[in-house]
Amino acid sequence: MTRVLLVPDLPIEHWPAMDRYASRLVHHMEGLSGECEIAVAAKIGRLTVDQPKSGHGDRPLSPRPLPQELRLSPSQLRLYLTRYWLYPRRVERMQADVVHVLDHCYGHILLGKSRRPSIVTVHDLIPMMMAQRSVSGLGSRLRARMLVRSLTGVRLADAWIVATDWLRSELAEWLGHDERIRVIPYGVDDDFFLEPDQDPQIMRETLGIPPDAFVVLHVGSVGARKNVSTVVAAVHGLRERGVDAWLLQVGDGLTAEQRSDLEARKIDRYAAVMGPTSEKDLRLAYRAADVLLFPSHYEGVGLPVLEAMASGLPAVTSGAGGLKEVAGDAAVVVSGREAEPYVVEILRLAEDAAWRDDLVGRGREHASRYRWVDAARKTLEAYNDIA
Repeated sequence: MTRVLLVPDLPIEHWPAMDRYASRLVHHMEGLSGECEIAVAAKIGRLTVDQPKSGHGDRPLSPRPLPQELRLSPSQLRLYLTRYWLYPRRVERMQADVVHVLDHCYGHILLGKSRRPSIVTVHDLIPMMMAQRSVSGLGSRLRARMLVRSLTGVRLADAWIVATDWLRSELAEWLGHDERIRVIPYGVDDDFFLEPDQDPQIMRETLGIPPDAFVVLHVGSVGARKNVSTVVAAVHGLRERGVDAWLLQVGDGLTAEQRSDLEARKIDRYAAVMGPTSEKDLRLAYRAADVLLFPSHYEGVGLPVLEAMASGLPAVTSGAGGLKEVAGDAAVVVSGREAEPYVVEILRLAEDAAWRDDLVGRGREHASRYRWVDAARKTLEAYNDIA
């Protein structure tokens, strides 16, 4: 029987998207493995502050306890020591016929002495773009050096997995060939399709959002590429047109600059922020909102768009990177970076109930095509091809 070793990000990274990808694959592979024995190199990070029903997001999945040094929350130096030395040594000692690195940022795992058939899942090309930038300062040079190591490992893989055709073409250009790159889309958890146990209005009340307000939701991190400034500008534009628009940010807190922007526009009192939160509350937030606004400058996939569709929430997105492919004809795709086109489309959604209902229906049907069980099945097929 083929023994496959999955290499997830370490829990100390606190990268929920990567933890979700790892936990969902492992959970569904357990029921599909058949000819493969699945082992996991480290405990998968806790996805949320509540326990998932299935338990697969928070239980030890490693066949043996993780050493203490891999579970502590270290300083930056200790983080690098753990990520680039202790963890690779641990993986090197573990028996496997195939190694699957679940995040390209851990490509350095493949630089060990033992050469085993390997696969890397590439979620985006951000590290490749970062590696081209010039840096100064000891810390920046150290990060750049480690980044180069990870990317060197990515190139050594025998095969690669990406979630969109767009990303496949981008990766092929970086690799210099398009051989052995598989497109395996992410899934959407079944719970997003279900009605929540709690009334979404209760969440609004808790956050101080009026029951009749028009809620613009943004989900995820708030780094520069997420283009949160356009979200803020769109909420401001809606309010200027007489809409009682509120911003609801979920998954990360706003930066000082973003808060200053809200204050300068005099709309800071119309913003509610929920940082890292439970998946239960995330699902509730999709139900409590009126539209998802996701105007990123770059995304390998853009899972919040699919989650919104599954939740019955219309999505308005930039279509940048893999977003246009993921959105299909079931979301509103806006070109350009200015806020005004987003305001126009959101106003249309607010005023045209028939169009909104049609978009919601198409969104649910579109999202239903993205299932983690299918992703797990296709990933197992990839193992069999290189074992």
